[in-house]
Amino acid sequence: MARVEFDFPMFDALKKKLEDIGGNALDEAVEDALTQSHAYVTAQLENAIAPHRRSGKVQSSLDKVPEVIKTGTEYYTDVGFDINEGGLPSIFLMYGTKVHGQPHVQPDVALFNAIYGAATKKKVSQIQEQAFFKHIDEVMKK
Repeated sequence: MARVEFDFPMFDALKKKLEDIGGNALDEAVEDALTQSHAYVTAQLENAIAPHRRSGKVQSSLDKVPEVIKTGTEYYTDVGFDINEGGLPSIFLMYGTKVHGQPHVQPDVALFNAIYGAATKKKVSQIQEQAFFKHIDEVMKK
């Protein structure tokens, strides 16, 4: 599984504002942003893995329930396929395989980019920023 971490430009300045307000506004904002990010990446992965459906085992191993984890001051959520639940082939699909040094299975660039691509990272950053601003607006109106 990959991780979606909370990181976008202006994060430190906005974090300071929410901390000054007090309460659990920061936790709520970060959890909402990570949950929305998880939903976006999961939708991208569902679309990218669909052409590889045979038994449905890999597709069913996709982590669809976001679990935001906080360790100290870091927040993250796992996204992607659960290796222990049948998601191991997703790695071979993303990176391709070789037999005797020759390509056997070509890497699926769309599947790889659904998690690690620059466009995905940019969109996740935008989603997080919008979610954070939404929470700041809600807190400021109170």
